[in-house]
Amino acid sequence: MMSKVLLHISLLSCILLAQAKYSVNEVVVNSERDSTFVLIMTSAPAEFKKISMDNPPRLVVDLIGGIFNLPKSEFSVDRPGIIMSIRGSQHKPAPDEVARIVLDLVEKVPVVNIRNHPEGVMVAIPTKGYPAFKKWTTGRGEEIKIEKVPAETTAAEEAVPAKAETTAVAETTKTAAIEEEEIPPELAMYMKPETLSYKGITADNETIEVAKYIRNMVLYIPKGSDPFITSKRTKEVPLGVQPVPSTDNISVVGIVQSGNTRMALMQDNSGLSYIMSPGDTVENGFCKTVTDTSVVFSIFEFGQERKVELPLIKPEKQKGTP
Repeated sequence: MMSKVLLHISLLSCILLAQAKYSVNEVVVNSERDSTFVLIMTSAPAEFKKISMDNPPRLVVDLIGGIFNLPKSEFSVDRPGIIMSIRGSQHKPAPDEVARIVLDLVEKVPVVNIRNHPEGVMVAIPTKGYPAFKKWTTGRGEEIKIEKVPAETTAAEEAVPAKAETTAVAETTKTAAIEEEEIPPELAMYMKPETLSYKGITADNETIEVAKYIRNMVLYIPKGSDPFITSKRTKEVPLGVQPVPSTDNISVVGIVQSGNTRMALMQDNSGLSYIMSPGDTVENGFCKTVTDTSVVFSIFEFGQERKVELPLIKPEKQKGTP
């Protein structure tokens, strides 16, 4: 019984493998409203991958399992618009075929929508401000026949190793089950797969699903110190020497005036107190001004000067005090 099931699985795999191959027959460019649409026509549903490049600006569409079948490899688009030319090739040969279509652009495009279409793959490029133009096409090459792998031959060859493959799958499942048992139930609930989907808007203002995939949740339990947690800032200071304060961890608790000079009473997170007046040093800078309500510092980092202003902290009113 098990051998029959494995035989059916092998036959199904062969059929799916044969159906995965298709031909890339034509590229059609059209403009509508404020968008330019590029339809890559294929003989069967296509799996695709988009790659954007900036220098020079171009958009690459890899069609997984596709067989390049355009009349030629380079086309000059004789229409006004963002697409200057279209190039294509058989990027990867058999058995892992990948057909590549390259769109040479006038300028970099920040957003490009790409999705499956009943006739192939549709690319939508926002082109507000560009002139409208009539449909342009690369034309079609001669139809090619996609050869399918005979199911009987492949099934006979795959029948023997299928048992070993099943054993490996069983061992993997067993290992996964053991690992799952070691996870506490209160944590396992957070590790369920999460389905993410991305939606886009067509030229007809219709919301469609552009891409969808499942993301597995990962549980991270560090052993020892966690490298993703920043340690608290510490600094060794010789005994009897007052440390130089940092504006990142001090606050203004009071402001007093001695003659014509204002001085700020400050305190850091560890409880150390400081008296600051204009010209006094802090880490990476100095005190510039002390006003009635704040203290202003000039900080020098990465060759740049920035201003840091710390306000005077108002004391909290005690209960019953008007």
